[in-house]
Amino acid sequence: MRVINLIFTLLIALGLSGCTKEYMKVPFSVEVDFSKKGTVYETDFKAPWNIWGSEVEFSLYVSQDKRYSERTEEEEELLRAIRFGTRLGIKLPEGLKDNQYFKLKVTLTPLGWASNEIRVHTIDYSKTNRGEGQFGWMYEDGTWTRKMYQKDEKIEFIIDIPLYDGEGGQGGKYIMIADLQRLRNYHIRVESLEDVELPEGVKIGFGINRERSKY
Repeated sequence: MRVINLIFTLLIALGLSGCTKEYMKVPFSVEVDFSKKGTVYETDFKAPWNIWGSEVEFSLYVSQDKRYSERTEEEEELLRAIRFGTRLGIKLPEGLKDNQYFKLKVTLTPLGWASNEIRVHTIDYSKTNRGEGQFGWMYEDGTWTRKMYQKDEKIEFIIDIPLYDGEGGQGGKYIMIADLQRLRNYHIRVESLEDVELPEGVKIGFGINRERSKY
């Protein structure tokens, strides 16, 4: 009986028991209206096993109410401008004077036995290359920065993400890429600090996915 109790205690400590707490399984995405100031999304999740490495990407997702076959040419061009913008040479909407920005406060907290010594990659969207193709965002141009958060250092930062333009694939705009321990538990909290006026029919979401390349 003592052995069984010890095993059960260890499973809980390691975050391997589903009896005490639900953890979101990566990859996942949820619709969250970060265009409204004060919107908060937070959840506990389990970092995935990833044969490519331990990096996990956190992204802001943009989608449309209508299916692809139902969109007008103008609606499709608008969505492409939001997702990729001038990075792929896409013309931004006429009459756009100042781009709007999602200002997000991001907090990542290791849970249980997860190490709190974490390397985080964040992006400065003001430095993204314009019209240089899909791979113009690599580290050489200073667009991305790495920071190693040491033990007991709070993993928290604020990022500005443009409504038009962006970096990321499959409709996503990168928030960060974090080097997490496989199969360990974490808590993510994202808060919107500014209002953003979205075009009609555009929806915003948040997602966590495996990063497919090793930095």
